[in-house]
Amino acid sequence: MKNIRFRWFSLALAVGLACWIGWSDGATVAQPQFLAPTVVIVPDILVAQAPTEVPANVDNSKLSEADLLKLTPIKLPIKVSIGLYVSNLAELDQTSETFDAAGYLMYSWRDSRLAYKPQQNESSRGSSLDKIWNPAIEMVNFKSSTNSDTSVDILPDGTVLAQERFAKTLSSGLTLQKFPFDRQSLQVVIESLKYDDRTVELVVDSPKISIGTDSFVALSEWRIGAVTGTNGKSFFPPENQYYSRITVQVPVTRNYGFYVLKVMLPLLLITIASWSVFWIDPREFSTQIGIAFTNLLTVVALLLVINDTLPHVNYLTMMDGFTMICFLTILVAILVLIIAHRSTTKDNHHRAHKVQILARSIVPIGFVLSNLFLVASMNFT
Repeated sequence: MKNIRFRWFSLALAVGLACWIGWSDGATVAQPQFLAPTVVIVPDILVAQAPTEVPANVDNSKLSEADLLKLTPIKLPIKVSIGLYVSNLAELDQTSETFDAAGYLMYSWRDSRLAYKPQQNESSRGSSLDKIWNPAIEMVNFKSSTNSDTSVDILPDGTVLAQERFAKTLSSGLTLQKFPFDRQSLQVVIESLKYDDRTVELVVDSPKISIGTDSFVALSEWRIGAVTGTNGKSFFPPENQYYSRITVQVPVTRNYGFYVLKVMLPLLLITIASWSVFWIDPREFSTQIGIAFTNLLTVVALLLVINDTLPHVNYLTMMDGFTMICFLTILVAILVLIIAHRSTTKDNHHRAHKVQILARSIVPIGFVLSNLFLVASMNFT
């Protein structure tokens, strides 16, 4: 009887133990799991799908440099404010279409993962771009560059302030059809070299777009206007992607006094002097032709002297057009002399004199109308 009771007790104990184990496993499975958020890799940037943003009061001040390198903004696109201060414009080369500029490139963005609790009297903390995530900002139209320094400050809310001191030779297309009465817009093109417009969005920080007012900033041949910045995008065919772009424009207007006083005015006076042959007796052909060819050679000599100061372009500028009109006017004067001289050799002095009288009015009027047409065509272009 005792054996039977012991067996029933053992069986009941085994069943009870099995039920307890089963109930414990079920409760463990049903318990909610706290898993790390899924991570998606977007070119060189780690983006957590959840949560959408890290709280700003998280203290990251004790993270190591290795951990800081892994910190990346979460919310896309990351807005980066761009500012540019031009402290000096050294040279504008019309032949290579480049200009030298120095100044400060300022850009900022907010990364809440870098937020920290400031200590007493602490407004910011210094860092460097290689220790944190950065948008890889660059001037994409630079031709050559010297070594530049970049300082980085991090505010308590995670705002990163970066300032790069630069000195670069930048390429900028010039439109010289109206030379020497032309206006140009020197461009500084700023983009992210690594991240497309889905990841980084550049925004103009208008108060920080300016140019220095010191005397050494001015160019001797140009007047500098107000600097402006515009938002835009550029398409990169190899990657089939659009990149956010900021274009900073420095408008400059040429001081044309040098070209008017030392080139155009002498050409005008030489051309007018060539018309004096119309008031000389047609029978003095040697005197007339000598004056005309002397004026023509003077124009050639003047252009050889100033050749280095003229832009070397493969299209017609206003200065080129004016020079050609002066040449043609002198050649017309020579042609009139030849016609009058042939009339004189036939003992028809009246006809030769009549040709000269007509030339006295027709040639100057044709010269003026040709220049007016030149100005009108350039303005239309």
